[in-house]
Amino acid sequence: MPVDRDNAIRPAMLTDDIAFVGDRSVSVHAILSNEGIVLLDTGFPGMLEGIGESLKALGLSLADVTAVIHTHGHIDHFGNTAAIVRLTGARTCIGREDADIVTGERDLSWAKELGLPPAETFTPAAVFSDGDVLTFGDRRIRVVHAPGHTEGTYAFFIETKVGGIPATAAMHGGVGLNSMTRAFLCSRGLPLSLRDDFRRGLRKLAPEKVDVVLGNHPQQNDTEGKLSRMGNGGNPFVDPTEWKRFLRACEEGLDRMLAEEEKSE
Repeated sequence: MPVDRDNAIRPAMLTDDIAFVGDRSVSVHAILSNEGIVLLDTGFPGMLEGIGESLKALGLSLADVTAVIHTHGHIDHFGNTAAIVRLTGARTCIGREDADIVTGERDLSWAKELGLPPAETFTPAAVFSDGDVLTFGDRRIRVVHAPGHTEGTYAFFIETKVGGIPATAAMHGGVGLNSMTRAFLCSRGLPLSLRDDFRRGLRKLAPEKVDVVLGNHPQQNDTEGKLSRMGNGGNPFVDPTEWKRFLRACEEGLDRMLAEEEKSE
């Protein structure tokens, strides 16, 4: 599928070793290690060529992808994983609670809801659980279970550097309320308690010290706006106050959704 130029965002290094290579619809990040590139999610089906071009523009290569980690089991986050495995032999991993979605055992990929054909499935080489530390050569990525958006949504804490200075980048792997509405959960036989889990997860994550917030979708951390300000002195992605503000806004959104549901009953 050709690259959607209208949806493109210019690729860029957000830190010394984390790059944005996604587009306006969904984020894909490349984490550099001494064992190759680790992709954090792979985007919608059809984005593979664009991801490859973005890597090339940064002097990187899709052929050097050695691992793919997934925030959760929705099609917009694993849409190109099977193709990347065929191309590169990359090892894949996902939270254990969502593993049966990407294998196709459970139909919760959101392909139908988005009007897409069924997702191309894959069998993850490994699954992770709350508190695990994933090791890729010299890179360490800590994962924290943060369910709600799916049962197997995780947050990621990545050791990185900005201008040679150690920093922590973090991403909440899924904050969309579309999969937490009463109607959706009941229609899929999922527990309403996922909304309580989501709130608990936000509060569990809030004390973490985070220097750089990565968006699971670029709108979540104003990826495009910050990229437009790169090079004007300083790095706009570095903001130690953003993490707590972002999580607070997510909880306020949950409160609004629950209040609207209550009014409509």
